[in-house]
Amino acid sequence: MTTQLAPWGTHRVIFDTNDFKVKFICIEKGQRLSLQKHNKRSESWVVVSGNPVVVKGKCKLRLNPEDSIYIPREEIHRIEAPHGNVKLIEIQHGECDEKDIERLADDYNRN
Repeated sequence: MTTQLAPWGTHRVIFDTNDFKVKFICIEKGQRLSLQKHNKRSESWVVVSGNPVVVKGKCKLRLNPEDSIYIPREEIHRIEAPHGNVKLIEIQHGECDEKDIERLADDYNRN
């Protein structure tokens, strides 16, 4: 599988089926993903390394290696790497179309 560059780091699809997708995501220190939500899928994240800050709805949480978090469909969310690089596994459940992303705020001016 090919590693894809993103403005916040890199990601690589590890496994992909009709029902779920697994990605390995690396977020560089000081970067963050867009504040977003998905209508057709939920996500589970497992922290491999680093201490990300996660926005989930109105909550802001700090995670540690081996922690996991579930993001249900339509939940507003974001993951940030304020203190150092973060590596995580993302499991998408449901219809895993990359177009199913509604960005509410984005540091990189993407739609």
